[in-house]
Amino acid sequence: MEAKLVDLFVSLVRNISVFMVLAYLLTRPPFFGDILNRRFTGKNRLFLVLFFGGISVFGTLSGIEVFGAVANFRDLGPTVAGLLAGPLVGTAAGLIGGVYRYPLGGPTALPCALAPIMAGLAGGIVSRLKKGGAVKIWEAVLLMSLLELAHGGMTLIISGSGKEILAIIGTAMPPMILANGAGIAVFIFMVENLVRERRTEAAKQRIEGELEIAREIQMGMVPHSLPVLSGYPEAELHAVLKPARQVGGDLYSYFPIDAGRWCLAIGDAAGKGVPASLYMAITQKLIRAMSRDGVGPGKLLTRLNRELCDHNDTMMFVTLLLCFFDKRSGEVVFSNAGHNPPYRVRPGTAAMLAVEPGMALGVQDDRRYSEQSLRLERGETLFLYTDGVTEAMDLQGDLYLEERLRAALIRFQALPPEAMCREILGDIQAFAGDNEQSDDITMLVLRYHGSAG
Repeated sequence: MEAKLVDLFVSLVRNISVFMVLAYLLTRPPFFGDILNRRFTGKNRLFLVLFFGGISVFGTLSGIEVFGAVANFRDLGPTVAGLLAGPLVGTAAGLIGGVYRYPLGGPTALPCALAPIMAGLAGGIVSRLKKGGAVKIWEAVLLMSLLELAHGGMTLIISGSGKEILAIIGTAMPPMILANGAGIAVFIFMVENLVRERRTEAAKQRIEGELEIAREIQMGMVPHSLPVLSGYPEAELHAVLKPARQVGGDLYSYFPIDAGRWCLAIGDAAGKGVPASLYMAITQKLIRAMSRDGVGPGKLLTRLNRELCDHNDTMMFVTLLLCFFDKRSGEVVFSNAGHNPPYRVRPGTAAMLAVEPGMALGVQDDRRYSEQSLRLERGETLFLYTDGVTEAMDLQGDLYLEERLRAALIRFQALPPEAMCREILGDIQAFAGDNEQSDDITMLVLRYHGSAG
């Protein structure tokens, strides 16, 4: 007897697997989202009635004969329909299953025809009681088990308690309870998983939208057009910023200080993503504001450091190279806060400047920053960059490094600043290949053409 019950249960579960596949396919189309959100239309209600009514019919067709009756999962489809869309849809789906079952006859014809109608109605009532809220797995399993017990009780009431009826109920009912309970549990699990997927996707799209706006704001804060340096032909410059993510922590800026001098800045805030971009934005705005005080780059960095250290509970920091460039003389006065030393590019050579390293901004509020200077000659180039350039990595884990950068600077030194940035960026991308960019890449190129006077 026990072996027969096990075989019957296995056979029912095997047949229910077809329902699982069909139910999974049902949950994939976009219109199922309207059903989950209870945005019902006449069309999707009719679809649910026909779909789960068809499942109820399939439950009968795939049933296993037991003493002249059929063990099946006919009640499963209408129950699910009721849980999804309410009593009307559940009852209508059950009616399809019941109308198909009754003419097949047998000692349990009437109760078996009424059972799917009752199941669909019960599922709909539970849906109403939940007020559209999600039905938990244990609740659905309990409901399905009670419905199958009610099915058995209705069979006893209508068909009597003869030996044949008792044999049918005793043999078919336990596997039907287990199999139908397992079927509805898997379906509710699929629905719960789908809801989580859609919520995750919606959250992802919302975050991506916000990051895209943040990227637009960030890129709007850095200069875009090539500056005509206040009408002077003495110099030209170009800069490029390529974040590793939608937003990043690199920064560059250039703007006039007075009639003859320009401020050039390049930096790298700690980390990546939104926190680094916010820190970058604060730093960039503070540079512009403090440059109006008429101090040199060393004192400006000292003041900027104190400001960034104030209330820096997150221990963010930024490396920064700040240069004041005099267009008339070619003099560059600069101060460094832990940033990569720039390159001075002359005909046939590219040499890294011996720059005092300094400490990154935002670490110690009592740090003082010194100044250094150099004088660019006609045709010389000053190349500023962040470590995303030299630390670009290929698929083998090798870095681009300073030597490749130096070779690229020599190779492209005759090009205008914009073309030089483009070619070096292309060289980095060719080196990295298909490897994902791991850090922000920023370059700023200043070319001095000599005094017009």
